Amino acid sequence: MASTAEPLFVPALGSLDDLVPHEGFLDSDELEEIARGIAARPELWRPLARVDRERRRYELLYEDDRMDAWVLSWMPGQATGFHDHYISSVGLCLAQGTVREDQMRYGIPHVERHLRPGDSRRGDPSYIHRVRYEDGEPAVTIHVYSPRLDWVGQYRLGEDGIVRREPSPGRNELRPQLISEGALHGALERF
Repeated sequence: MASTAEPLFVPALGSLDDLVPHEGFLDSDELEEIARGIAARPELWRPLARVDRERRRYELLYEDDRMDAWVLSWMPGQATGFHDHYISSVGLCLAQGTVREDQMRYGIPHVERHLRPGDSRRGDPSYIHRVRYEDGEPAVTIHVYSPRLDWVGQYRLGEDGIVRREPSPGRNELRPQLISEGALHGALERF
């Protein structure tokens, strides 16, 4: 007897054909343009925006075998730590509210950007950043990844002063202590 598992995330849209320029993986410039295109169409993202004061919300808008697109909702106190996107490039655009993006630099203060509606960013797989809420009820960002965001690396500063990169499944919420909470239990056995 065969059993079928329900997917964890069901995309809200069946197609982004009018926004995606071609088949195959997309580069960061193309991803940024797609994120901007989605943000400019509130009828696509607004039904997925969530007000949740307990945790940052992320809703899958679209995915196929080469990319995925997410609607992230941010409230006061919500943030990611510094992270990368493993092998995925990213394009993101602010749709509503304000968030702050920081990029890590060695030995000098990080780069700080305050993103407002219509502001966008892009990065290749080496892009390391963190994002935090600033204003809006909720603030909403659109994130598009290619290939799909299956893994991220989260950067932690240990008590010994050493920065460590911790791998985490890309569809888990980015939070401060994933490994100690057992988030990776059983995740790596499939590789």
